[in-house]
Amino acid sequence: MSVTAAFFLESFVALLLLVSIGYCAVLDRRLARMRLNEEEMRRTILDLGGAAERAERAVETLRDAVHDCDRTLTDRLRAAERQSTELSAQMRAGGDVLARISRIVAAGRPEGGVKT
Repeated sequence: MSVTAAFFLESFVALLLLVSIGYCAVLDRRLARMRLNEEEMRRTILDLGGAAERAERAVETLRDAVHDCDRTLTDRLRAAERQSTELSAQMRAGGDVLARISRIVAAGRPEGGVKT
């Protein structure tokens, strides 16, 4: 091989090495950006996980509040029913007393008595 051919061949290999080095630099920058994006995604995933946990706790708290409200409402409805029943019984008893008083007053009046 002549010196010129060897020179061209070595120049071609050097050029290929330069292109390879440049391509490696481009790939390195892309990988660095990808790693940055990966870290951002990891932070985002961790934030989403934390938000999901807080949401689950909030739902559980709401569920407990609904159960407490249901129990309270049930207790109040029962108390209202008992009071309604007692009030109905007292009204019937009051009606009976009023009827007795009316009979006593009617019995105490003379039949042809004085009108007022």
